[in-house]
Order: sequence, then C-alpha cells, then structure tokens
Amino acid sequence: MQRGLKILLAALAVLVVAILLAIYTFQMSPRTVKPSQRSMQSWQANLCYPDLKASRLVRMSISVGAASEERFVEELIERLKHPETPDLSPALPPKTKLLSVQREGEILVLNLSEEFTQPDFWQGSDVAHLRLQALVHTLTSLPNTRAVKILVNGQVPEALGGHEELSEPIEPDPSL
Repeated sequence: MQRGLKILLAALAVLVVAILLAIYTFQMSPRTVKPSQRSMQSWQANLCYPDLKASRLVRMSISVGAASEERFVEELIERLKHPETPDLSPALPPKTKLLSVQREGEILVLNLSEEFTQPDFWQGSDVAHLRLQALVHTLTSLPNTRAVKILVNGQVPEALGGHEELSEPIEPDPSL
C-alpha cells in the first residue's frame, strides 16, 4: 500500500508541475492577433446600381462580414463593378482599383486608380450622373457617412464625362 501511495503522490506532483508550467507558459507567451484573426463584423449597406434604361437607381440591401470598414468598402467597390443581374449596369469601370479609403468625419474619401476615369464609361451626362450617384448612394448608406470625396491616384480628377465635377465631396442626389 505504501508503494502505491508513493506512486500516486509522485504522479500527482508531476501533474501539478505540468499544470503550473502550462499556466506560466501561456501567461508569458505574447498573444498577437493577426489581421486575418480579427473578429468579423456584420456590415450592412444599400448596394445601388444604375438602371440606364429607366434612368433610376436600383437598391439592394446587403449584409457582409468584414473585419473593418475599409474591407467592407473594398467589397462594395467590387460588387459595384459587377451587377448580379444583366438588366443593371455597373457603377464603376471593371478595372478600377481601390487604392485606399479613409474617413474625414462624415466624409468617406476614396482614392481610386486611373481606370476610374475611363472616358467611354462616363459618356453622356445622364449616364455619368447615374453611375456616380450609384456609388455615392451606396457609400452614404454606411453609418455616419454624409458624402463621398473621390481622388484618382491621390489627386482630384477632371469632371467625369465632362459633366460630373469631383472637386468637392459629393452628396447623394435626393431625386434618385
């Protein structure tokens, strides 16, 4: 019996030491969170596409999981380039890239690639207005966003299609 008790006590001591070492190691190891491990949030917006035949915007409510507002805006930009239904037009030229996005109070500032200003895409004042407003209506559906400022390669671009001025932040057109 004495021998069995000694073995049991020795096993218990080894177990206690192992637990203490595990706790010490866990507390001492730095825990860094990689960007891919950040908690996902559910973001909601109204995705707007131009219906060029009917001269109106078509809205679709969406909810997307993203780790940050910037990632959510990236997702919205990608979706605006490729409508889900063939009767809707893209709001952005397909090769447009989002270079950066930042917030200045209630203004969302997009820095887009030069493909955004592709002249053929923005041809016609009604077409240019609808496409630009599809982008603006989509992004101003985000919380605390009143207007959108658009830069191309960090600079204010020329008027889109010669009609849509981009020197100031753009607010949604309430008539659409």
